[in-house]
Amino acid sequence: MKKAIFRELDLYGDDLSGHCTRFAYRLMNLCVKAEEVSLLPVEALIDGDLQKLEDCCTLGKKDDYTFMIVPNFKEDLTAIAQGVMLEHPEFKQETGSQTLDTVDEEGQPTQEEIHYLLLTMPEVDNDRYKLLKNTTDALYNECKAAMEVANTKADAKLSPLTVGESDADLKKLKKVRDKVNSQWTEHREKIYHDKLQEIEDAHNMWMADRVEESLNNFEDEDAHNAGEGFSMKEYYQNEE
Repeated sequence: MKKAIFRELDLYGDDLSGHCTRFAYRLMNLCVKAEEVSLLPVEALIDGDLQKLEDCCTLGKKDDYTFMIVPNFKEDLTAIAQGVMLEHPEFKQETGSQTLDTVDEEGQPTQEEIHYLLLTMPEVDNDRYKLLKNTTDALYNECKAAMEVANTKADAKLSPLTVGESDADLKKLKKVRDKVNSQWTEHREKIYHDKLQEIEDAHNMWMADRVEESLNNFEDEDAHNAGEGFSMKEYYQNEE
């Protein structure tokens, strides 16, 4: 087969890959879990200069839903928090500190107080659950449509290049083209269904917390009523 055919197949694969990568990136920015890409736009105004987070702090995770940010200098913590607030006002912010055992420049044991900022993703309550599902579906349909356009464009470009090719080579070309399409279609579907499951898990966690909260309130109320009943009984006994 002609070199131009192989080159067009490579471009076709790159096109589908780009659409899937863009789809995954946009889903990560829905901020169900703590995804590092959501913090890429964040800048902190430190000493009059805007700095990217990676230049002024160490980024880690407390759990799947919470970032832990440790500033390079503790006095920059407020500026970092303000920078995050501008980009993600929906993140819950908490500050804290902990003491770590370390060694000084002379190798002697010492302790250092570390100040940090916790950023927790918003809960997936019923309203946010519907919004996330609808947004995910919209982004999925947009990606799917773009990939269908890429398929049509690739076929239109490949068609004139295949003139004069043998039947055997045409079959090989179709097999390769179908394999590339299948590979990226499966990848898109995995991205989509993984996100839906992530949303379901977060929503289920929110509902479980609400059930636990209701049970605790019920137990507190029950204990309060039992206490009142005991007090009234004691009162009547004393009156007798």
